[in-house]
Amino acid sequence: MKPGFETIAEVIDFAVSREEEARQFYIQLSRKAPDPFMQQIFMDFAHEEQKHRDTLENLDTDGLERIFSRIMEPVNDMGLAETTPDTDADTDMDFKQALALAMKREDKSEKLYSLLAETCDDDTISLVFVGLAREEARHRSRIERAYSALYQQ
Repeated sequence: MKPGFETIAEVIDFAVSREEEARQFYIQLSRKAPDPFMQQIFMDFAHEEQKHRDTLENLDTDGLERIFSRIMEPVNDMGLAETTPDTDADTDMDFKQALALAMKREDKSEKLYSLLAETCDDDTISLVFVGLAREEARHRSRIERAYSALYQQ
């Protein structure tokens, strides 16, 4: 198990910090975006990350059960995160690049949580990481669907 993750509370704290990091990232991108439409898109992403953080911070036994119960639900992976060109967050992005950046970010979070689940010795903590990975996969899938609908008809 990765040092430092001995309880579910520690896992949740880690996930909360990841969601806050993502929220701050999108806020900074919003501030740099020259276009009001792009500013709003990034703020929408930031609000989504805040909702994820709030959910994790208010997680109770029922919330953990929901995470566990959703682990087996299928998530459509279109593979766009791997095949879409990387986008530099410091450049002036258009909407297509913003969606690509967000989808890749969600994909990286999914992979991180999956890796932590695989390397964890505690089965319950591992399941929490699997559940978090699945949530990130759902987020990525939603962005992939929008990207595909707009740009890969």
